[in-house]
Amino acid sequence: MIHAIGVLIRTRFLIARNSFWRGKLANKIAIVLLAFGLCGATYGVYWLSRSIVRGLTSPSFAELLARAAREGAALPPGFSVDFRTYLLAVPAVVLFGALVILVLTSFTTVLSSLYLSGDIDMLLAAPVPMRAVFVVKFFGGLLVPYLLLFFLLGPFLLGFGHGLQFGAAYFAAAIVALLLLPLLPMGLGALLTMAVVRVIPARRAREIVGVLGGLVGIAWYVFSQFSRELAPRVSNTRMLDYLRRFDTPLAPSAWASRALIAAGEGRWGALALYGGLFVAVSALVFGACLLLAERLYYAGWSNMATQGGRVRRRVKDERRTGEAGRPAWALSLWAWVLPAQSRAVLEKDLRVFPRDLRNLQQLIFPLVLAAIWSFRLVSGGASAPDPETPAWFASLQSFTSAGISFYICLVLSGAMGGAGISREGRGFWLLKTAPISSMRLLLGKLALAYLPYPTAGVLFTVALGVLQRSSATDIVRSLALVLVAGLGVVSITVGIGAAFPKLNWENPRQQNSFRAGCLAPIAYLAYIVLGLGIVLFLPVLGQFAPEFATVLALLAWMLFLALTGLVAWGALAIGAARLDMLEVG
Repeated sequence: MIHAIGVLIRTRFLIARNSFWRGKLANKIAIVLLAFGLCGATYGVYWLSRSIVRGLTSPSFAELLARAAREGAALPPGFSVDFRTYLLAVPAVVLFGALVILVLTSFTTVLSSLYLSGDIDMLLAAPVPMRAVFVVKFFGGLLVPYLLLFFLLGPFLLGFGHGLQFGAAYFAAAIVALLLLPLLPMGLGALLTMAVVRVIPARRAREIVGVLGGLVGIAWYVFSQFSRELAPRVSNTRMLDYLRRFDTPLAPSAWASRALIAAGEGRWGALALYGGLFVAVSALVFGACLLLAERLYYAGWSNMATQGGRVRRRVKDERRTGEAGRPAWALSLWAWVLPAQSRAVLEKDLRVFPRDLRNLQQLIFPLVLAAIWSFRLVSGGASAPDPETPAWFASLQSFTSAGISFYICLVLSGAMGGAGISREGRGFWLLKTAPISSMRLLLGKLALAYLPYPTAGVLFTVALGVLQRSSATDIVRSLALVLVAGLGVVSITVGIGAAFPKLNWENPRQQNSFRAGCLAPIAYLAYIVLGLGIVLFLPVLGQFAPEFATVLALLAWMLFLALTGLVAWGALAIGAARLDMLEVG
């Protein structure tokens, strides 16, 4: 096994070296600049942590705290003037945070390196032991965590020990702790991954973990939005006492922290106890992974290789064969507008969209954002109108709900419509050879991307208008602005996406082509600015001629509708013409 591990490591090293030397010059320069950036960040973290620790342990800072205590400053009872007691708990807090991050990312990291890498089939079919493949892929997945630990956390620990004037034993213990720290969470993640892949397909498991990670990110965003309310409760001196609670003897991060402090202070008994406990648990978890790898790893891979191709029969009673599971609620909105072929494209997209959980994940953030803004409006209350406010500025303020609703719908539309034609990928030839024109195909894509505006946009605009105590006229104008502007923006996005498609993508996050990604925002921002200029500022001329105020307002909306119709027809016509010229091999 050891010989096979050496062969695989040398092979990986040769591949990496050849990829670097034979790569593009721009990639080489980027790698060199990244290396210099990491080195600079490493020295910066080391210098900053050393300077802060030296300042907090200096006699002048201790005298400052003692003077504050004598003068009756608001210090909690039991607060230690010797700040060193609080500093000794910092490694426990930092290592606990690193351990939590490793635990949260362990499943995805191990899943990608063990099961979803491109060379896994060739390695498992090669005449090498299964455990050797597991060890190489396991530590290959740890490459990025180790780089972050040694370039960011390592300099902090070294600067911390240098600031406290610890000896060489502390620095040696810090290196050993950084080497062993990822083994525990990644080992547990590997055991969980090998067990899960035997039941759930690897790609589906990655999608589920991605959704959970997105929910964690959204929770952090919600927490940051309410940081003002939480800041008075945590920004006080008692937090220093709370931080010392991370140094509990039940946490593996606290074992490593206590071993570091014991090595720095020369307490060899405590170093042997906590250091030995940390090393033993990490080695035990990795050893369990190694023992179970030969059976569980191969079983999970073979299960993944044989999945697919099974036809599932529907359990539900179907009224009609062709209408099982049809999203009638969405198609009914377009029954009187879209041709039958475009409705078929819309139905197909609505069926395919929920199959990838990452698509549904993109719908969560705008909904959470809408809930936060609604809460802010409810808790803040509606402000009384100022009689001295100019009429044109009051009219502009009345469209605030329209702007918020439009942004929410824009994000939802981007998640549902995606890149339009590019979402078809290499399977676009099926639509290309189907008896459907390019214009009707784009109409079906347009209907899917426009769907959030007449659904979520209407509900959110009316709700915001009621919360802001807007008049019925302002609510109707805001709603019309969202619906009309949304049609123009969606038409531009779908049309330019069809004019410059990207059908050879491998990663779903790379569906947009560079030209479409650059041209579409520029085009629809120009359309929005021009449309808002017509709708908002043309009626201002009615202040100088009150008898023509109604005529100018109607003229502004007629021009806006005409502009939207021209933009929608032009964008779709250009996209359809480009699709007709596209050759699919």
